[in-house]
Amino acid sequence: MARPLRSRPRRAPLSALVRCAAILGLSGGVTAALSVSLDTTAHASGLSAARFGGEHGHPTTDNPTAIYYNPAGIALKPGTRIMLDANLAFRWASYQRPESAINNPGTGTPDDGTAANSGTAKLQNTLVSPFFGAHSDFGTKIFSAGAALYFPFGGQAVWGQNSAYANSSAYPGAHDGPQRWYTIDGKIRSMYITGAMAFNIPQIGLSIGVSGSAIRSETDTIRARNADGSDDLVIPPPIGSRKEGRSWLEASGWQGGFGIGAIWNWQQRLWIGASYTSQPNVVGGMTLKGKLSNALASPMVPTKSPAELTQTLPDIIRLGFRVRPTERVELRLFADYTRWSVFDKQCVLDASVKDRGCGFTGADKALTEPEGFGAEEKDPDGPDGPLKSPTNGTIQHLPRFWKDAGGVRAGASYWFLPQLETYVGAGYDSSAVRPQTLDAALMDMNKMSFSLGARWQIVKQFAMALTISDIAYFKVDTNKRSVLNKFAAPTKQASAEGIYKQNILLANLYLDVRF
Repeated sequence: MARPLRSRPRRAPLSALVRCAAILGLSGGVTAALSVSLDTTAHASGLSAARFGGEHGHPTTDNPTAIYYNPAGIALKPGTRIMLDANLAFRWASYQRPESAINNPGTGTPDDGTAANSGTAKLQNTLVSPFFGAHSDFGTKIFSAGAALYFPFGGQAVWGQNSAYANSSAYPGAHDGPQRWYTIDGKIRSMYITGAMAFNIPQIGLSIGVSGSAIRSETDTIRARNADGSDDLVIPPPIGSRKEGRSWLEASGWQGGFGIGAIWNWQQRLWIGASYTSQPNVVGGMTLKGKLSNALASPMVPTKSPAELTQTLPDIIRLGFRVRPTERVELRLFADYTRWSVFDKQCVLDASVKDRGCGFTGADKALTEPEGFGAEEKDPDGPDGPLKSPTNGTIQHLPRFWKDAGGVRAGASYWFLPQLETYVGAGYDSSAVRPQTLDAALMDMNKMSFSLGARWQIVKQFAMALTISDIAYFKVDTNKRSVLNKFAAPTKQASAEGIYKQNILLANLYLDVRF
């Protein structure tokens, strides 16, 4: 996702953090802190970026994208198919941070620094997301197997800078924009390497399939951060020195997952499909291992330490219908339900601490009674206090409290010629993110999508398709509902109050080879 070159490279080495500290002139009595910001391009709910196959990617499809959407689909047609698919996303987004979001106006943010801590941030990025898959029945017509490589979760982003502070000596950190407390630039991505097999039972028109995946998840992100979770630009008088720092997290890890599905068809006129895709790690819970680099107010010299990021991603249920009332017409209706409520928090832990954990109590009331939630917890009966705490080793605790989300989509195709299919589609996806915890790093809103495309069977063995989709997100105004700055350290963050807007133009192109 494209923007002008920045003065600081995106994945800069630690030496860049040293330069960052020097530029910011960091000094004062701030202890180590961390940031984790996960910039995404969500085409469906939450972090989901799966739009493989355009209008031909759904739970009743018979092309190789079925390896992800519903593995039973690879047994629907005989022969061998190879598919190369690419989504090109053009994303525009903005975040308008009001002055009322500033934590400590007049002290932590002096009166002349108000514009350095508020205003409108904009993003204009381009992202390519590939899918490569193949399957074959090996001449059996009853058994098929296939494999695919794809990226169904995540994305990356680089936000625009505030040129008014390009050479500021008072508030140099403001050059990275008012959204910098949640994200400057970064990525979160899950790569799936999936194998699938399916059986076709033609006597009853039923296909059943199963898949297994090796999942590589990674994050690489940098943001502004203060140890106390505030957005203070300076340490209040009488000290008055600059306070704003930077923090960089890199982490990755492997997980496993599976999928299962079935498709019933009637006389090649009606298809009904259902599938289930498990959570990464099946029972939930992911631990990504990496390093945390800080360039904060104190000490002046940046630090690097081993860290772990823990989180839980969802499982997905899909249902689809496809009908051919005539040879020239096909109608489609499909839906999905994603259990984003398991994405309740993200924690960054000190990997050098034994018996580390992120077991904060009171989460059930955190959104309605946020004051004081997320403080470090001690064992009152333990002589070593926090060494036996359920939050032992927590560097930062990021409450998400997402909710389950779903989407529904309808589409229709018409063949002007036997070799030329044209199609349209429209859909709605609900947001997984609550206004209370919405921020510029993890933006999601209710959205509508509209698609138009065509598929051309150039020869019997080769076809190509192009789909253009516009994903229109509904504007969100948190309207004083953000609670991130009401929590206690190490959970507190800068207030994410404000107005969020986003739109994505998506071009999907795929090549389909069969023999």
